[in-house]
Amino acid sequence: MDGEPELALQQPPAPKPRASAQGFGWDEVSREVVEFFASIKLAMFLFLILAVTATIGTVIQQNERPETYIKEYGEQAYRWFTRLGLTDVYHTWWFTSLLGLLCVNSLTCFYKRFPAVWRSMQQDKVNVSLPFIKNMKHSAEISAAGTKEYIGERLVRFLAEKGYRVLAKNEASGVSLYATKGIMGRVGAHMAHLSATVIVLGGLIGSLWGFQDFGVCMEGQTYHIPRGNFDLHVDKFWIDYYENGAVKSYNSTLTVIDQGSPALTKTITVNDPLVYKNIWFYQSSYGDAWDRIEVARLNIKDKETDKVLATVDLEWQKEKVIENLGLKLTATDFVADFAFNSSEKKVYSKTVEHANPALRLAMNERGTLEATPWVFYHYPDLFEIQGSKYSFELVGYRPKKFTGLQITRDPGVNIVWIGSTMIVVGITLSSFIYHRRLWAKIVPQHDGVVLHIGGNTHKNQIDFQREFKRLIQHVETKSG
Repeated sequence: MDGEPELALQQPPAPKPRASAQGFGWDEVSREVVEFFASIKLAMFLFLILAVTATIGTVIQQNERPETYIKEYGEQAYRWFTRLGLTDVYHTWWFTSLLGLLCVNSLTCFYKRFPAVWRSMQQDKVNVSLPFIKNMKHSAEISAAGTKEYIGERLVRFLAEKGYRVLAKNEASGVSLYATKGIMGRVGAHMAHLSATVIVLGGLIGSLWGFQDFGVCMEGQTYHIPRGNFDLHVDKFWIDYYENGAVKSYNSTLTVIDQGSPALTKTITVNDPLVYKNIWFYQSSYGDAWDRIEVARLNIKDKETDKVLATVDLEWQKEKVIENLGLKLTATDFVADFAFNSSEKKVYSKTVEHANPALRLAMNERGTLEATPWVFYHYPDLFEIQGSKYSFELVGYRPKKFTGLQITRDPGVNIVWIGSTMIVVGITLSSFIYHRRLWAKIVPQHDGVVLHIGGNTHKNQIDFQREFKRLIQHVETKSG
């Protein structure tokens, strides 16, 4: 209406934009992942589990025959050992995973910490403020007579004599100086940490692409090595003894036959292996064969009177003729611990121990009777040979010795050696070389100069404190 004031319509103020809630983005996730894998707690946990695992692998013999575990621990325990991989701990998926996780932990620690150390090593911090120097743990302020150039030159010369690398900058406001030595001491600790990864990596390569076998080999036999596509002939095996009868050493002469021709011959002993095509043959053990002998001694008795008619020595699988008795005998088979599989009708040795030795004969009596009896060492009268005039008694035998060869190929062994060298070098550098840094400002005054000097070290604070005191004393003496 006329005369009435118009009401000014006011728009409500526009709402202020709300700050968007910060989500848990990729940066946060990656930061948390890095923190987890770089954790010291994770490293200690992994070392603890690996130590327990290595202890299990030491207490429980690895890669033995099933009967060995059953005899020692029982059948139920052996089943659990097989399920958990405790009979071959170092080739299980979970042990490999632990080693891989340890590698990741070590590399993450290196990635997180070493770049900052490297940048610190590369930066030549000549220009620093006076408060920076004064706030250092080791610092001093000295008034000296002379020009800033003169004091600076003397200080540079003294530090250079002490092995420092010195950088100096001369400006109108004064001389700035930075000195450092022992940089490799900072590198050493990280090299030692990284070496653990290299060693584990070498071990993983060896575990995944290498192999380890054990061979029981007889003198005079030739064995095919499928992993190397060549043959190995055992020329000779023998044992050397001390005068008191103790074993001094055991030795095998081996010949490698590659594509039908001898390629290499070597006599190996413990810790002196034969190496061919990156396959190592170690002299590991020896023992008595459970399936053959060298010679057996038999008493031939009259069955009716039990009188010993003859005592003969039978060489392994060689026919022996006893003309006066009309006998031909051959030792054809031997088992160290006699057992019989009734379902397969087969004789076998249930253990490798000579617990119940038995010898099988092939006999021909006067051309009319042929038989293949088993003669038992502990039970000579167990079986009677029907139709024969004789009975046989096994009174002794000389077992055939076998040589036990550890056969391995480890493509990661050179990497392990590199890692071992790195850890020795890294620990040496870290233990005996300490990174030390000094900063100084020489500020001119009306009657001379004022030297502000400070320094620090990452290790061995006591020794650095002594060196710093000697430096101050030298400056005060020379400038007095």
